[in-house]
Amino acid sequence: MGFALLRLVSKQRRVPGPRFVATRAWQQPLSGKLPEPLRATDGRKPGAPPEDVFTLDTITKRMPKIIQSTVAAMPSALKTPDFEQNIKALQDEMKDGAQLRLLTGDSPRVGADRWNEHLTEFIDRGEGWHTAPWWVVENYMYKRLLEEMDRCGSEAASYDPFEAVKLEALEQSAEPLESSLQPLVKLTAEASEEAPGSSARREALEASLLRSLWGNQADLSLSAGEVTSVSGGQLENLVSDHRSEALDLLLSSKKVVVVMDNYGLEVLCDLVLVDAILSLTDSSVSLHVKDAPVFVSDVTDKDVPKVLKWLETRLPELAERLNAHLGTGRLKAEAYSYYTTARSFWEVPAELQSDFSDAAVVLKGDANFRRLLGDLHWPYDTDFAEYARSFWQGSGLICLRTMKSGVAIGIPDGEQERAQEARKADWLTSGVFGQVLTFARGA
Repeated sequence: MGFALLRLVSKQRRVPGPRFVATRAWQQPLSGKLPEPLRATDGRKPGAPPEDVFTLDTITKRMPKIIQSTVAAMPSALKTPDFEQNIKALQDEMKDGAQLRLLTGDSPRVGADRWNEHLTEFIDRGEGWHTAPWWVVENYMYKRLLEEMDRCGSEAASYDPFEAVKLEALEQSAEPLESSLQPLVKLTAEASEEAPGSSARREALEASLLRSLWGNQADLSLSAGEVTSVSGGQLENLVSDHRSEALDLLLSSKKVVVVMDNYGLEVLCDLVLVDAILSLTDSSVSLHVKDAPVFVSDVTDKDVPKVLKWLETRLPELAERLNAHLGTGRLKAEAYSYYTTARSFWEVPAELQSDFSDAAVVLKGDANFRRLLGDLHWPYDTDFAEYARSFWQGSGLICLRTMKSGVAIGIPDGEQERAQEARKADWLTSGVFGQVLTFARGA
């Protein structure tokens, strides 16, 4: 029953996106002139810091490598000679900084109509892969891949090109599932027997929150599609620590929206957190997932039933509880086309504004955080609560993110210095350091 309900809800939400026009309620943050976006050209400036060189290397090296490894793993029957030639041309565009072009076709998962509305502003200015914003071209690359797959026939047009690497990542999560997640599931079950407001409930929720955060270290787009092991983060690697405020918000909310990020170990960690929220609070939970395969390991609506099925034989008590909540409607999953655009969160469409308005929203991962910040060069010590209050109209916001790009706010100067001393070259991009950032309206 749970799987059928999950598929139905996701299908209902897979609708063509509206025009992305920022409303008065969701205005640009901080009401001033916005900083410049991250671009590949940042990394070519004399004395460019390592995080800007990382942006350049991502577009010219890592992104072409992602495409190469993805195509190599696809079944040969799905690939045509023209497809392979067009993919090579796409790689060359990224390396050379070619001009952008409009998307073609009417496939819902490509979303050419929505994307071209946005792309036009960059094309009209003559911008290309190296001069247009990194956030735009990185998202655009995945749409170009899906566009080429559509041209290979109906089977390729419905195929998830990252399926094989996602499944490999899930299988490699079996050991940490047993060693670190199963004890948390047991801790949650025991804490749920305690009275509401007890310290045991709060402590169990905190443990699951932190595990969800450090699960974000498992990101296949950062490793160019290569499945690698990850180590659990430590509290000393938190450069922003709003845990107490996050727990207060989750324990007091009646509705939580979790905007999901990666497959594999991270989605398992996230489901453990979801289980804790449902077991230890009175809240309902909505999982927001992608409507198309992007960023190698991002969770789609088709992925969630597969993960729950996988859990049934490996951690049955967790699968049973989640499926029961799916059956009652207290847990649901919804796919929105907005999450595969390059629009910022202050341009969120009306249907999501409505969903966020009465919810505590948990944004998982680096990409969702980049969307929240518009992937702009904000000063790293910008106050997070002040930033969110300036435009976010929902009741609360929690960001759980390990740092994998040169985009950040909410880091005090002292924490910046400490992180730089530990890893001067890659403190912003290695995924070693984490942030728990919280905003609660009225707090």
